[in-house]
Amino acid sequence: MSKTKLQLFTSFIIVFLLQNSIFGQNYSVGFSKESINPNSGILSSSLAGFGDPKQGRFSIGFQEMGIAQNAVAMCSSDTKLYIATSDNKLWQADINSSTPNWVFIGMAYYVTAITYGNGKIYGTDKNNILWMRDAGENDSTWTNIGFAYETTGLTFLNNKLYGTKKNNTLWVRNTSPFNVPWTNIGKANSVRSLTNDGTNLIAVSKYDNDLWTRSTSSSNESWSKIGTPNQITYGTYLSNITYAKNKLYATSNKNKLYYSQHSQTPIYAYASYFEKNSKKALIITLDLCGINYSFSHKIKTEIKNLYNIDENAILINCSHTHYAPVAQNYSCLQDFYHSPDPKYLDIVKNSVLTATQNAINNKTTSNLSFVKGTTNIGYNRADISKALDNNITMVVAKNSNTNGINGAILSASTHPVWRSQARDFVTISSNYVGATRDKLSTLKNINSVQFMQGCAGDINPYKSDSPDQTANKLTQDFNNLFSLSSSDITGEISVKFDSIAVPLKNFTFNKAVNIKKANTGKYDQASERNVRWANKIINQYTSGTLSKSATIYIQILKIGDWNIIALSREAVSQYAIDLYSHFSPLKLTVLGYSNDVSSYLPVQWHIKKPTSNYEGYESFFIYGQSGIPVDNVEDIILTKVYSMMQ
Repeated sequence: MSKTKLQLFTSFIIVFLLQNSIFGQNYSVGFSKESINPNSGILSSSLAGFGDPKQGRFSIGFQEMGIAQNAVAMCSSDTKLYIATSDNKLWQADINSSTPNWVFIGMAYYVTAITYGNGKIYGTDKNNILWMRDAGENDSTWTNIGFAYETTGLTFLNNKLYGTKKNNTLWVRNTSPFNVPWTNIGKANSVRSLTNDGTNLIAVSKYDNDLWTRSTSSSNESWSKIGTPNQITYGTYLSNITYAKNKLYATSNKNKLYYSQHSQTPIYAYASYFEKNSKKALIITLDLCGINYSFSHKIKTEIKNLYNIDENAILINCSHTHYAPVAQNYSCLQDFYHSPDPKYLDIVKNSVLTATQNAINNKTTSNLSFVKGTTNIGYNRADISKALDNNITMVVAKNSNTNGINGAILSASTHPVWRSQARDFVTISSNYVGATRDKLSTLKNINSVQFMQGCAGDINPYKSDSPDQTANKLTQDFNNLFSLSSSDITGEISVKFDSIAVPLKNFTFNKAVNIKKANTGKYDQASERNVRWANKIINQYTSGTLSKSATIYIQILKIGDWNIIALSREAVSQYAIDLYSHFSPLKLTVLGYSNDVSSYLPVQWHIKKPTSNYEGYESFFIYGQSGIPVDNVEDIILTKVYSMMQ
């Protein structure tokens, strides 16, 4: 090689190394998102985030689709809807018709309930007789196949007939065309109409129009609520119900026909993938109120097995929207909040895996930059005089070749709770978080805008602002960051993940007993919650299983010199305020709601307030905790963080 060529080559290497040092060009970065909305295979989801109202919030709503004149009973096959009417006639209509055309197919005298199964229609009448006929269009003859006393609901499931009676009991018998006995298998309170989804029974109650479901796997299974009239997406009008093709069809006392659907707007799982020098990291954000550690660990294990990403290098952060399906355990709230629907958790998990794969496939060589600012979208709801975490951070990924923006990762701290109208309260949504992502994406022409929730445990949006107004303010604040001088991110990827057992000041056995006595016999939501909590604590004392500490998970994810400190649980503002102050020279993002959201994480002033408060006291009853962290909980956690950051 000539001297000139050697000099040129040396100059090229120096420029390349300088560029790599200045701009951090060796990061491979990819973004993706996937829907985590419940699909049609899930009839209804209870919405997390509020214990009120007592009757619950559910995603199911009903859309009018036509007329069902004078219907007194209803059933369906895979292709047809059937109704019996008050003038003793039986009708059918194609189930796929947008507006059903009812065709008369025979007489049906004094019907109280009907169901379809294996090409037959079964019906009960006011004379306590069980009948059967062919389901074809011809006026088939009904055959008496036994007795069915005071039947209010009837359904065919797994070649058996299930019926409810006026005395609030549930019965089952086989479908043989003879007078075989019915067997009592439990309670069924005030059922007006009965159907099934192919696995479980579904009932609508007579007086309050609530929807319920239960398994048939054993006798005396409990019923779980899956819907309640909210007068917005769901009124008090259901007279008869039937289930077909992943929808619940209903008739009303106003002669109308409805079909069910989720009241929802999009919610997502986002994934951002980072790789440098064979080191990998993944940030997952979920439009959920929270998750338990067991679930986040399960997801991380599957990602590790599929994509060879260190579990500790996978961060899962929840936006904490109060308008998403329940995805964690709330053992002391109403029974429909106790455990998430396994089918819904599968949707979330599979969406995370798909988003991860797509983010890896979408990776491009990118430069990363960091910028930090402040916002004014909320107040410290625990004490308005106290400081709050008003920090916002933004990391922007730009294609190293085109300099175009591939994606942006935002962080801010405020509860996504308030609503602009009543419909929002019963509608699945990401609240201001999703609106901010959408607005900034449009404003800056960025395909992927990801949002991470900070330490928002004691921050609420201003009461005067709707979610859209909060999003407008926050979008403008992030937009302003683009005009500030950002810092390039450089360096290797590293991670630390650990946990710490914070001692609890346990509620005493006598306190639990006294709380139970004080609340027993009261039927408001808070009193019933307190009784459930007291029973749980009393049982733990009796069985010797009372937890005397709370596990807090701490994750330090360093993507180059961008430091992410992620705390589990609902961490309050002071954690972020102190960490941002202590590490002020660093490119730093502080998060709560990460990897596990199983209680609040207060600091001393919340715990020591002279009057009982939510963050430092009442919330622990809602989360079913056995005690409150010790007063110096913040010192314990910060000491651990400082050690991990070394």
